[in-house]
Amino acid sequence: MKHGKTKNMKRIFLLSIFITLISFVNVNSQTAQNPAINEVTRSDNSNEELKGFVLDLKNHTALPYANIYALHKNKGTVSNEKGHFAINISGLDETDTLRFQYIGYKTRNLTINELGKSSVVYLKEDIINLSEILIFGSEPDPVAIVKKVLENKDLNYKNTTTKNQIFIRERSTADIETSIKFKKSSFPQLDEDITKLAEKSVPEHTTSYTDFLGYLYFSENQDDSLTLKIDPIRAVSLKEKDIAELEQLETVFEDLFADTGEKEYWKIKSGVFGQKIDIDEENEEPEKDTLNGQDTLKNNNKMLRYYRRSIARQLKYSLLDDDKEWEFLHKTGRYKYTIAGGTRVNGEDVYIIDFMPKNSGKYIGRVFISTNTYALIRADYEYAPGKTGRDFHLLGIGYIENQFDGSIYFEKKDSIYCLKYFSKKEGSHVSIDRNVSLLKKRKRFLFNKKLNEIKVGVIFAVNSEESIEYLVLDDKEIPHKQFVDFEQKDHLEMIYVDQFDDKLWKGYAIIEPTQQMREYRKQEADILEQK
Repeated sequence: MKHGKTKNMKRIFLLSIFITLISFVNVNSQTAQNPAINEVTRSDNSNEELKGFVLDLKNHTALPYANIYALHKNKGTVSNEKGHFAINISGLDETDTLRFQYIGYKTRNLTINELGKSSVVYLKEDIINLSEILIFGSEPDPVAIVKKVLENKDLNYKNTTTKNQIFIRERSTADIETSIKFKKSSFPQLDEDITKLAEKSVPEHTTSYTDFLGYLYFSENQDDSLTLKIDPIRAVSLKEKDIAELEQLETVFEDLFADTGEKEYWKIKSGVFGQKIDIDEENEEPEKDTLNGQDTLKNNNKMLRYYRRSIARQLKYSLLDDDKEWEFLHKTGRYKYTIAGGTRVNGEDVYIIDFMPKNSGKYIGRVFISTNTYALIRADYEYAPGKTGRDFHLLGIGYIENQFDGSIYFEKKDSIYCLKYFSKKEGSHVSIDRNVSLLKKRKRFLFNKKLNEIKVGVIFAVNSEESIEYLVLDDKEIPHKQFVDFEQKDHLEMIYVDQFDDKLWKGYAIIEPTQQMREYRKQEADILEQK
């Protein structure tokens, strides 16, 4: 029996319907928070932490993902999407210096003592006239400059065998509206009351996040059976618990599916759309307690393999190959480019180029490109006003990608550019307004016989948002033998929490969570007790 599919069928069938219908369409302020913070936290001698904000000097808006590191020390972090930062300063003296760096702004160096007095750090914009850094006879062509990014990509971004310490934060939220109208049913167990219970059991809001700190081992040898290995240090996750009513509904459907004869089967149908449900209860074994013993090890082993694949998939964003996410690099004819000026990044002269879409383009943003190597050093972009990604509306089913924000930064190391961080936020809206049926049928020679049916009208809408933040804390080249000799752990120990807990990250370098993330607590509904 296919465990994953059966487990889904034991859940409320209407949620399975939503997943099925969505599969038909292939749905597989920037203002700072209160800057009055001025805090040096001393929990013990080994865990001193300094917190603050990085803001634009002129308009006091947040500078997200600013680089912050101790000079001549192996300590660093970046500000979060709201400009807030936290850095471990244990082992540093008051005279030690922290550097605050944001492309297009003047770098500031401040001692620990200075930051203790005021940890709101203001940076001044530093866009200079190109004539100060370039000698040329005519104005450079921004389109030609942007085209050279991909032309020189293989020279600037090379695969190397490295060991990176990284921090990854993934978040997802969903706001859900559901209306289920009972039409008819020939199942004694599935009546209008069960339909109402099903509607109440769908959560109105869900939130989850996973924070991961660890080492990634990369191999430049594509002949290796694995080119990416992970060595977890700590992984923390918040996910919503199942709501109480789902357990009651699960029991109802367990009984229904258990009463499936040899030539009988189940099908979900909506108009011309239909999908057979693969149920094989005769071979089903009782679910084991996955919170203990070998089952936990097996589950965690699967989690480790899944997470490794997930990281590899997310890292594809940094390859610049996707012509949809990087449309302004691949299809320059769809955009208007303007040179805003120049700046210097780690001693390297850089073009600052703004872009906006023509009729068929999607994004608006700014890129920073080396004047010498034409490497893309940084990009910040989003959907332009009125622009969206995929947009599908047909037969009562709708799907639209209505949000995209991307930011990426590469640092030059010797002659190549290495990923320092990236962030990506995507939002979508899914809607369904259709009649949906669950049928039990029996196979016959010519036409299969319908035994029972429940039919409901479903109005369903969900606004979802998913984001990832990826930060390289340290990277170094290693011999290929070290990569080969490293044995990946057998499992990933995930720590599950109800709310973000600073204590779990004492002494570790992470991206400071937003205030909203700090304050969110896992929700547990118990509507039945309220009746």
